[in-house]
Amino acid sequence: MAVIHKGHNELKQKARNYLILAITFWIPPVLYIIAFTQGFHFEGLAHLFPFLLGGIGTILGRKYSALRSGIVGEESTSNVLQELPDGYDVFNSVRLTTKDGRAEYDHVIVGENGIFVVEVKNHNGTIEGREEEHSWTQHKVGRKGGEYSSQMRNPVKQVRRQVHILSSYLKDNQLRIWVEGVVYFSNPKVHVYVNTVRTPVFTSSSALSHFLTSYEPRRKIADNELEKVRRLLGNEF
Repeated sequence: MAVIHKGHNELKQKARNYLILAITFWIPPVLYIIAFTQGFHFEGLAHLFPFLLGGIGTILGRKYSALRSGIVGEESTSNVLQELPDGYDVFNSVRLTTKDGRAEYDHVIVGENGIFVVEVKNHNGTIEGREEEHSWTQHKVGRKGGEYSSQMRNPVKQVRRQVHILSSYLKDNQLRIWVEGVVYFSNPKVHVYVNTVRTPVFTSSSALSHFLTSYEPRRKIADNELEKVRRLLGNEF
């Protein structure tokens, strides 16, 4: 079983902040509705002000829901990665800053056969796109049966940037090790139709695990190098 190292998850803090703000903005309209049933109400446009606050609360609540979905995806993926064999270390919620920029990582995996970056997406519906496109299209069916589409940031480009920054970070610490990036869609209700060549995209936990354990590195990583990578990533928490 792999060793899990948990860092500070900024996504959870952001989601918590959105939830608190959403509740705060929902309180005035709820209180006003109660007061209205008792015969009290504002005159003119002031009557609409509590409901305006409620609208803001609804927007903040949707932001919370979106972040919460991402958190669920990361946690379910962490459970999958924990089942990797002995010898693998999984670093969750890693933040790195180098001269090339700053990046936040869902999961960085260190094993004898390689260093891996796993970018997790918990989208549902149907995802379509190409490897070099700036964005991909997500098709969904609403609760009332209506179909709609929206754009999402291309996660392949996202994970490539993360790989570049991690590689730069390792080089700055005298480690020249190949880093492999992959994208994993964790939601069981997703269908992904994308054309990728350089960066693997998975929707199956078993396929992701098989890739990580069967991957053949360009060169064998020395034990002292692996230990240094583990120490460096551990220091970033």
